[in-house]
Parts: sequence; structure tokens; C-alpha cells
Amino acid sequence: MRTLLSLSVDQIIKQSSERREPDWLVRKRVEALAALQKLPMPESRYTKIRELDLDAFDFAKQNAHGARVSEFATEREAVHIQIDAKVLTTQVPEPLSNKIIFCDMATAVREHPELLQKYLFGIISPQEDKMTALVGALAQNGIFIYIPKETVLEEPLRLVYLLDEPSVAALAHQVIVVESGSLVTVLEEAYAKHPQEIGPHLHGAITEVYLGDGAQMKFGALQNWNEGTFSFVRRRAHVERDAKLHWTIGWLGGRLTMSHVESRLVGPGAEMEDIQVLFGRHKQHFDLTSSLRNMAPHVKGEIHMKGVMKDQARAVMYGFIRVDPVAQQSNSYQLAQGLLLNDGAHCDAIPGLEIEANDVRATHGASIGPIDEEQIFYLMSRGFDREQAKRTIVEGFLTPTLEQIPIAGVRERFHAFIEQKWNE
Repeated sequence: MRTLLSLSVDQIIKQSSERREPDWLVRKRVEALAALQKLPMPESRYTKIRELDLDAFDFAKQNAHGARVSEFATEREAVHIQIDAKVLTTQVPEPLSNKIIFCDMATAVREHPELLQKYLFGIISPQEDKMTALVGALAQNGIFIYIPKETVLEEPLRLVYLLDEPSVAALAHQVIVVESGSLVTVLEEAYAKHPQEIGPHLHGAITEVYLGDGAQMKFGALQNWNEGTFSFVRRRAHVERDAKLHWTIGWLGGRLTMSHVESRLVGPGAEMEDIQVLFGRHKQHFDLTSSLRNMAPHVKGEIHMKGVMKDQARAVMYGFIRVDPVAQQSNSYQLAQGLLLNDGAHCDAIPGLEIEANDVRATHGASIGPIDEEQIFYLMSRGFDREQAKRTIVEGFLTPTLEQIPIAGVRERFHAFIEQKWNE
């Protein structure tokens, strides 16, 4: 088993050479390795990372255990499937294959090196924290999506990530480029093949999104790891003039989940909406950040984060809006709400504003509270038992946010997963 402690620059260069990676990518990996060995874990004020030993994970093993593509997708879908550290398939049917680039990262390095170099690590540095450095140094897999100008895709592009074997690290780097005037929906699904905890899993991922002038993208993600998984995710978007980006993210699984989503509105008229919903139970811990940076005039962004915490689950939801001096007449809003179902559950909502322009609208709201016993009593007086009453209140709490999700499939699956969690 290859561990981080045993990695050297010579080994990184040798591995990259065996994969015939270009010099610029080798340099990035060497820089990332130096940062990996120097940087601390990405802890926060409310999140301390315990019982995670990176050297306990295998960063080389690839085994899909005889999985079949038909288990996860039809032949007519554009889908990328990765199990642990191995790509099972990246398929794109005709005639779509003649319109777009949709390939795994190794293929992109081999067949589109100049185009990939333009965007890979363009807005996320492998030196931002220990986990981005880990992905930068060792991730061989992921997806490269390139949508040329004026291309409208009716069906979503699916990205499926599954964790199977314990103590194997699953790393991925995603680069999504949507050129001017194009429209696309990307749906990312992250599951554990074994819903019950069978051992530690490690997941680390970077997603870089580039939207050209007038482009539109809906990015939906559902995460339902098992409760033995440590997951670290960083997503960042660069949004040009009049482009529109919708993030929709549902969080349900994992032992420790740390996520940072940042949207940079760099062109006048750019718009962003980030909707994140989480449901935590047992001893799960979520550390979620949504960051909006207004970098041009007349931009608009909204952040909606809502969490339900049960048992001894804990969550912290950070919302941050920064308005640059040039971002006059921008409009920004953030809201974070948490509902606690029992005394052991805990949630923190932390909004932040940094405004350097004088003609803007920037507002925020945050609220955390226990489930209302009077509401429970009222519903029980109408024939509900206590558990049914609590579930009804939770549904009423989440529904206004879920109804804003622009991807119907994400809404339906999130409801189904919550139902499953209640019944387990």
C-alpha cells in the first residue's frame, strides 16, 4: 500500500512519466506534493478532524469488483462512473459525442492537453489546503466536460461516484467549461455501495466550473455516503457576463463532510443561486460553506442553506458574501436555517458580509431552533402519533426550499432518501 509518508518527488515524477503526462501537469503535481506535506488539515473553529489518518488509506489500488455499467445507467445516457479510485466507464452516445467533449481526466490529458491546460487548476489552487493538495498530487481520475458555443443539451450529463472497498482513497478532479450561449445540466450522484459502515472511506474532490457570456448551467449533486466516510469537496465557479448558474446540493451521508462552494460573478449581469439542504443523524458532522463574490456591476446572487439535525448530529453552515468596489448595483441575499429534532443535535449558522461598494443590496438571515412542541401537540391532537408529527413538521420546514430546486430528479431523490433515513 502506497502511503503519503512514503511519497517523494521522484515517485511523483515516475508515476506521471508512466502515464505520459505533460511537463506542466508534472510540475503541478510536484508543487501539490510539497503543499500536501506542509499544510495542516482544513479544520475550522467548529470542526476538528479526529481519527482520520491519511496514511491508513491506499492511494494506488483500483478495483471495480466486476461492476457492470448497466447497474447504473442506460446506453443512451452520457455518464461517467467511478468506483473508489477506478473509472468504470465514461460514455457519451452519438450524436452527442460529435458536439461536446465528455471524457475522463486521463483521456483529456492524452487527447486534449492544450485545452485542459487552459482550465485545470485555473481557479482552484492545489495549495489552498491539504485536501486540494492531495487531489492535485495524486488524483488520476475525474471528468473533463467542454460544451462549445451555442450548444443546448436537453438531457443531463450524469457523474456517478461510488465508494465500495474500505481504506481505499477515492480522489477526483472535475473541470466543466460551458462556452458562450450554451445550456447544460450536470447531475452528480455520490453513493456508498454498502449503506452500512464497513470501514473508513476517504473521498476528496475538486470541481472547477467556467461559464462564458450568456451560458446557463444547472449543477445538481446528491451525496449519500455511509457513516464511515470522510469527504472533502471544493467547488468553484467563474461566471461571465449575463451567465446563470444554479447550484443544487443535497447532503445526507458521511461521517465528516467538509464542503466549500464559491461562486465568482466576474461579468456584468451574471447570476447565481446556491441551494443546499442537509439531513444529519447519529453522530454525523457537516461543515458547509457557501461563498459568493460579486466582482462586476449588476450581478445577482442568492444563497439558501437549510438543515435538519437528529440524534447527536452536528452541522455548521457558513454563508459569506463579498462585494468588490466595482460591483455597484449588485443584489445579494443569504439565508441559513436549522431545525433540531432533539436535545443532542446541534447546528450553527454563521453569515458574513464584506461590502466595498456603496450602491448595493446585500442582506442575510439566520435562525436555529428546536422543533416546536406546540406544533407536535397540535398534530397529535389531530390523530398523528409523535413520530408522524415530527416528520410532518420536518417536511413543512424543508418544502419551501426544496421547491426552489430547479432539477426535479434531485427533489424527488432527496425526499426518498429522507424517507429512507427515517425508516432505518
